[in-house]
Amino acid sequence: MKDKLNILLRRNPLFLYLLPVFFVVHGSAENYDFVPLKDAVLLTIVYIIASWILLLLFRLLYRNWMKAALMAFFIMAFHFFFGSMHDGLKNILPGAFITKYLFILPLSLCLLALAVVLLKKSKRPLLKTAFYLNILFLLLIVLDAIMLTGKIISGRKNDTISLSKEFTPCANCNKPDVYVIITDEYAGNMELKDIFHFDNTLFYDQLAQRNFHVIPNSSSNYNFTPYSIASILNMDYLDLNRDNKQPLLAYSYQTIRNNQLLQFLEYHQYKFYNYSFFDFKGQPAHTQETFLPVRTRLITSQTFLSRLNKEIRFNLVTRFGSTSQTKLVTYANRENNETLFNLTLKTAAEKTKHPKFVLTHLMMPHYPYYYDKNGNEFPFETLLEEEKYNQQHYIENLQYTNKKLLELADHILKNSATPPVIIIMGDHGFRHFKQSVDVKYLFCNLMSVHLPGNNYSAFSDSMTTVNLFRTVLNTSFGQHLPYLKDTALIMDNQ
Repeated sequence: MKDKLNILLRRNPLFLYLLPVFFVVHGSAENYDFVPLKDAVLLTIVYIIASWILLLLFRLLYRNWMKAALMAFFIMAFHFFFGSMHDGLKNILPGAFITKYLFILPLSLCLLALAVVLLKKSKRPLLKTAFYLNILFLLLIVLDAIMLTGKIISGRKNDTISLSKEFTPCANCNKPDVYVIITDEYAGNMELKDIFHFDNTLFYDQLAQRNFHVIPNSSSNYNFTPYSIASILNMDYLDLNRDNKQPLLAYSYQTIRNNQLLQFLEYHQYKFYNYSFFDFKGQPAHTQETFLPVRTRLITSQTFLSRLNKEIRFNLVTRFGSTSQTKLVTYANRENNETLFNLTLKTAAEKTKHPKFVLTHLMMPHYPYYYDKNGNEFPFETLLEEEKYNQQHYIENLQYTNKKLLELADHILKNSATPPVIIIMGDHGFRHFKQSVDVKYLFCNLMSVHLPGNNYSAFSDSMTTVNLFRTVLNTSFGQHLPYLKDTALIMDNQ
């Protein structure tokens, strides 16, 4: 038996199939509770099939299964670990030319060609290499499987949702449906008046007619969406001095997934509906399906193809004149907005046993500015990246956004059996300026609140987003949360 196992490990390129298994198991362990088992299995099968296809292609070149397996392994490993390697290089040499795709892509092709030639010329049987890789990935899979099993066991023990010490249970509180509508890059009153010379009073008055309270001088605490959303939902500032080495952006996404507001509402038997661009436990962001399962996005986001799609696809399709692909990329946010808007309408009309918590995030009036104030489409040529500075089109699109927000508010109010909590707010202010402006304008945002009972006495005129839900919970859910100092923090997109 021992001899057969030794032969199996030395003479067979098991590593080619162990690599995708390790990649998915490791990603599942890191993102436990967010990647369903069946989706992880499907992703593994897709990667194994891709590895097998590469194996057959290189078998035609080398006439040798071991060499073909090694070359297929190198390509799959490059694909899997590209994001981590690229990020590491950018951390070591920030802004350096060698971190740019203009350098990395040609270098990668040259190294691939070199590897193909060297492996073609090699006379070594490569059995030791195969044995080493087989053992290495078997051990890595076992270690990750142990870690994943531990998280599963721990998760089962901690399925009960508990409140942090800041909160008190509110068993006798009314439990209105809660709708949080995030309108991305919706500028606040001061910025609209001072920079755009635009009076948004008509919209504020229309909200007031629906018993909304608009905070006149509201602002966000961060100027970048993930940081702002994390702070809003967690009702706290980000821990910039945390001990672990987790990147700030990854920490922000983790904070969003495990935020205090959601935990409080779920503790009180609320049913959560995620209509945002962020992933939550059991509820990934609503995006169009690809041949890969959407719920494995947390695993695949760092791969080579995912990075290319996210970071340079738009530049490539526009540079090489692919009109259809350019339009596909340009109109992606519009399709997402329509999907999330319609899902919110549908959910508002549903009658449920438990109260609802609906989180909707619309990329509007954020660039691209698709519509004028009357709902007419702007020409495709005005939607390209350089048009994000077009302040006139931003204001037109903002006025269109106002109409859609009022439509959404009216639908929610009409279909609510009891008065709901509705928050309509921007995550930060408008940021695309060619000229220098005071940084305070980057934080000026829309913040409007609809509460049962219309008690808005605790909402200050210059509230920042970190205190918004502290005030909502204190006012409508019997809490006694302390208010935090209002501070604006300039952050990089890192």
